[in-house]
Amino acid sequence: MKALELSANKELAVVEREKPNIGENEVLVAIKAAALNHREIWIAQGLYPGMTLPCILGADGAGVVVEAGSQVTADWKDAEVVIYPAYGWGDNNAVPTKQFRVLGMPDPGTLAEYIVVPVENLFPKPKHLNWEEAAALPIAYLTAWRALVYHANINKDSKVLITGIGGGVAQAGLSIAHALGAEVYVTSSKQEKIDISKTHGANGGVNYKDQLWPKQLKDLSGGIDVVLDSSPSAVLDDYFTFLNYGAKIIAYGSTGSRKTTINISKFFLRHIQFIGTAMGSPQEFKDMLAFVSENEIKPVVHSSYVLDEVIDAIDELKAGGQVGKIVVRIE
Repeated sequence: MKALELSANKELAVVEREKPNIGENEVLVAIKAAALNHREIWIAQGLYPGMTLPCILGADGAGVVVEAGSQVTADWKDAEVVIYPAYGWGDNNAVPTKQFRVLGMPDPGTLAEYIVVPVENLFPKPKHLNWEEAAALPIAYLTAWRALVYHANINKDSKVLITGIGGGVAQAGLSIAHALGAEVYVTSSKQEKIDISKTHGANGGVNYKDQLWPKQLKDLSGGIDVVLDSSPSAVLDDYFTFLNYGAKIIAYGSTGSRKTTINISKFFLRHIQFIGTAMGSPQEFKDMLAFVSENEIKPVVHSSYVLDEVIDAIDELKAGGQVGKIVVRIE
């Protein structure tokens, strides 16, 4: 089978590998589409902890079950599925175990013609989605779902800010928040991305390159209850300009700054919460897929490549101009 592999010498290439064998409680999935995440870039650059090489990369994937182990019920055979993109969450929905890990290093990932996973990682593909849209769901929508539903408990009265609109989690957050009836605002360095977000349900947005953006956001929104934040500011005091009392800042990334400062007095006197989040549990994945199906949400796919073009796809992801997910078709 063809697969995108990072070698022991940290060389990234599409290679030929043996089709994997299944265990008694496992299935073989023929991948139809896989989506890229910045995680693949970090791994390829050697910036991910606990590197185990060589490894097939990729965490997001959707496909068809073509083989099932002896302990797997027959109804999974030929099923169209989306794969829960991790192992080892555990029984506590509040936090994962220390064994929690994402597909695509150290375990084989989805950027391949086939993948073997335990049957409990399988979930039915939402019927209204094509393969590319389904592949865009796992990490982005699971992360946004846990942030906005579990941590923030948003509703139709919530005012939500999504920073860095354009990325997969940000786009997922916009779709989920809009479907829940919340008022949604966005930030970007490009007016084009703000304008596109309005067509997807955003109420408005501001350019974070403008030094006055916190005041502009306050004037535009009247105040923010929840921030879905991929890039918390190096000086979080700027956020007090637009945060309502009791607001929550939910961070799922650190693309802006790995460290931040904050005025502690304002922080506790205004009852602000700063929450870190990453991914989500299998139960949350199931709930998210049900919500996507019920509301017929379609993930935004920015561009699509075939597996032989995956290096070009990664280069486009590095460039950062996308709105939505970059997807790789397995043909």
